[in-house]
Amino acid sequence: MKPYEKIILAVLAVALLTVGILILLKEPKSESVTVYKTDSLQQNFADVAEKCIPAVVVIRTGRSIHGHPAYSDPHEELYNYFYGDNKPGAKKVQTGQGSGFFIKSDGYIMTNFHIVDGQDYFMIVLADGREFEGRVVGADPLSDLAVLKINAAEKFPYLEFADTDKLRTGHWAIAIGAPFSLSHTVTVGIVSHKKRTVGMNVHENFIQTDASVNPGNSGGPLLNLEGKVIGVNDFIISPSAGNIGLSFAIDGNLSKKISGELMAHGKIERPWIGITMAEISAPHKKMLNLKSGVAAFEVVRGAPAYRAGVKPEDIIVTVDGKSVNQPRDVQNAILDHKPGDLMKMTICRENRMLDVTVQTETMPAKRFVNR
Repeated sequence: MKPYEKIILAVLAVALLTVGILILLKEPKSESVTVYKTDSLQQNFADVAEKCIPAVVVIRTGRSIHGHPAYSDPHEELYNYFYGDNKPGAKKVQTGQGSGFFIKSDGYIMTNFHIVDGQDYFMIVLADGREFEGRVVGADPLSDLAVLKINAAEKFPYLEFADTDKLRTGHWAIAIGAPFSLSHTVTVGIVSHKKRTVGMNVHENFIQTDASVNPGNSGGPLLNLEGKVIGVNDFIISPSAGNIGLSFAIDGNLSKKISGELMAHGKIERPWIGITMAEISAPHKKMLNLKSGVAAFEVVRGAPAYRAGVKPEDIIVTVDGKSVNQPRDVQNAILDHKPGDLMKMTICRENRMLDVTVQTETMPAKRFVNR
């Protein structure tokens, strides 16, 4: 190689080395970190409020009181004794108030069961101040959900449900409702926990949030940053009447499922297999060499579980392939089915694993105390 060629190659090598060093020194661009500008996030909250408030309603509930106008309610029984059926028209007395939101453009409204329970008339107040009388289409005490409807020729703005399987702890949560009669109030927090169970309802799946929710918010929507419903606000835990950051909303996927059945059939038919269960202590699981499990405490004779061969003291290890650790896990797995569905369970009996298939039935008529 000629001398000048060696010089050219050396210069090229130095140039390539310099470029490589500069590339290495350059700060790498992260693809996984999203930076939110304060003004953009603020605009997002405002957009959700502006978009969703028209679909949120105040529900004023009441009861019809029969009696002479000159008499107050405590004298109604005395008046009825003397005048019998010759009573003047009923008076409508407001007894409560809650929140709700349109889930279809033709006037269907989602709210809580405890808002409509025991009431016989409903006044729906829109964000623009207009009022419509509503009626109960269906109510479900076991999930604390209900659907109302108003009849009108117009189409109403409504909210869509998000897929809460994609919801994550730490996501933003926006509540809209009427706390302490302050209509269409917007509050913001985060999702504090998913799939929370607290024993409030028979069929439950709660989203816990620290968004400020107070009496009157019940039945209103909990929303994500897209303005889609992730939950129906239900109750708070507080030593006082005010919010301390422990608010609970019925999961959006569960609410969507229940509302669909209420609109179609007016009631919910739930599956049942006929067992009562008990939690197993960690030492007991260790002794049995089990990582999960729930004890079948009692099996109702003739019930689906009994016919499938489940016995008292059996330990339910999995339901439909998923591990269970608390009675609520098994109950929720059962409630995810429809009456007549087949459920696969793995049980442990005398240190042996057995697979059983249980065909669910409609839950027998029984009065459950919801609240």
